[in-house]
Amino acid sequence: MFSKKIFAVLIFLQLFLSPIGPAAETVTISIDDVVKKISNDNYEVLENALRVYQAKEAIQIARGNLLPRLNLWRIAGVAVDAVMGNYVGAAMGIIEDITPFLVPANWFALKRAKLLYLADKEAYRALWANLVMTSKGLYFNSLLDRAVLEHVNRNIQEFEELFRIVSIHEILGGLRDGASREIETRILALKEDRRALEVLILEETTLLAYMMGYPSEVEVKLGPIPLPDFSILEPLRYQDFEFRAVDSSPEIREFDHLIAASNFMRKEAMYTFLGSSGMNNGPAQSGGLGFGTGATMRVVAAQKETLKIQQRAATETLKRQLKLLVENYNLDIANYPDLKRHTVLTELTLRKLYERLSLGERIEMLMLVEASRNHIQSETSFFAVQYRFMANEDRLKRMLFQGNYTKEPAAIELIRGRL
Repeated sequence: MFSKKIFAVLIFLQLFLSPIGPAAETVTISIDDVVKKISNDNYEVLENALRVYQAKEAIQIARGNLLPRLNLWRIAGVAVDAVMGNYVGAAMGIIEDITPFLVPANWFALKRAKLLYLADKEAYRALWANLVMTSKGLYFNSLLDRAVLEHVNRNIQEFEELFRIVSIHEILGGLRDGASREIETRILALKEDRRALEVLILEETTLLAYMMGYPSEVEVKLGPIPLPDFSILEPLRYQDFEFRAVDSSPEIREFDHLIAASNFMRKEAMYTFLGSSGMNNGPAQSGGLGFGTGATMRVVAAQKETLKIQQRAATETLKRQLKLLVENYNLDIANYPDLKRHTVLTELTLRKLYERLSLGERIEMLMLVEASRNHIQSETSFFAVQYRFMANEDRLKRMLFQGNYTKEPAAIELIRGRL
């Protein structure tokens, strides 16, 4: 009777006190799904889309500053200025409130707002492209690690079979005592590699799911992608891509817009004595023509020179990255035949040792272990060059804005519906 009560209590605890959560959902994704999800659901992309949306709305604010404003207190102040004989102040007050489109600073602020919006759009596009490239690189790396994991599993199975053969030969006296322990040690090392690879793959897919905007309950499974055919690939020339990479760079175009905007900021500072812009901010803000105007203009000029220096640095960085990318691309093409041949030779050596051992020949276990290690390293390098090549090819497309990068990121106008 007592045992039945305990059993009932255990059932109650299991049903009502055990943690209940949503079952994990598995979603199979493709490389094209990565681009789509990053464009529409990545947190950083959405955050920066909002920033661009704000810059676009700032244009409307600047344009609104060109329209007349009804400010009763300001009109009353203008009347007092006129009565007190301050006709210049009264005239300026009327211009700023009743006819603000006559204030030069307002027009300069509008043009500056448009340029800053264009600069934010370029920065947004650069961020989007970098996140797409990073996500695709993570996709390639995860597939590489899965290929290596499958190879390690095959080696574990082969060594376990070999362990059984060696153990029998040891018992029968055909091999020296302790040979099976060397094989077992190798099996344990491979299992340790397998566990490390499984954790690494989980980290990669979890990070990729986060970057794609999936909730934490969703697990992603990566679909296969076709591997490159190295037999038809030709080396690249850096000179063929330099101009296109610089011309396509949103980072460099962003500086173009910022430098152009600084010109209008300087003009705002020059013409503030004719009225200030309602959207003024930064060094150009001033209460009118005074002793601080010259210093303000020098600050704006220094900021413009800083932007030019930063643009030159960004251009040189882009060129150096392109040069290294082309070198690595060509290196992989040159190394591929040798890596493929090396994989065939190491596998042949390993198979020969297996055959000799299965026929009862006395072989050194360290030789077998070393042959296995060489084959695993050779196949890992062979896998790596294929996936690394795809990653480098994608990086080149990102620099030139080709392939997936010709697509537009999440439309800024869609943000309006989310507010």
